[in-house]
Amino acid sequence: MKAWGAHVTAVCSHDASALVKKLGADDVIDYKSGAVEEQLKTFPLFDFILDNVGGSTEKWAVNFLKKWSGATYVTLVTPFLVNVDRLGVADGMLQTGVTVGTKAVKHLCKGIHYRWAFFMASGLYLDEIAALVDSGKIQPVIDQVFPFSEVPKAFLKLERGHARGKTVINVINKM
Repeated sequence: MKAWGAHVTAVCSHDASALVKKLGADDVIDYKSGAVEEQLKTFPLFDFILDNVGGSTEKWAVNFLKKWSGATYVTLVTPFLVNVDRLGVADGMLQTGVTVGTKAVKHLCKGIHYRWAFFMASGLYLDEIAALVDSGKIQPVIDQVFPFSEVPKAFLKLERGHARGKTVINVINKM
């Protein structure tokens, strides 16, 4: 978002704040220093919220969007796979469709656009992202590189969470 000129407010732990600011965040909120909702009350309302955490965030985050302005809430956390695993393909997809439709209408009635983010390959978008990386506007962050022989160790690191960037597996042994 910063690469496209947005004013960015990020929520993270204190120990990640230096990295987040280095990546371009204008404001950083430490979720461990008190209720995020209370801290956000000191900020102007937002045009866009990207939620990559899920949980209860959705219940309160939409209250910090500018109503009836085209403001959008996008979450990366959806029940799609859980529904398909629990109910099977057809019923899981149906349940997911009902859920997203209900949430979209409910939020639209409140003046907010509600979206689930799904990713698919797009050469056009990848070219745009590559140009942003080449110009330095987007900086890839690598937390740790593991040789292929240590793949189990890399998975353990991922399972623990709280990475500060991507975990990379080196498959060509040029470390």
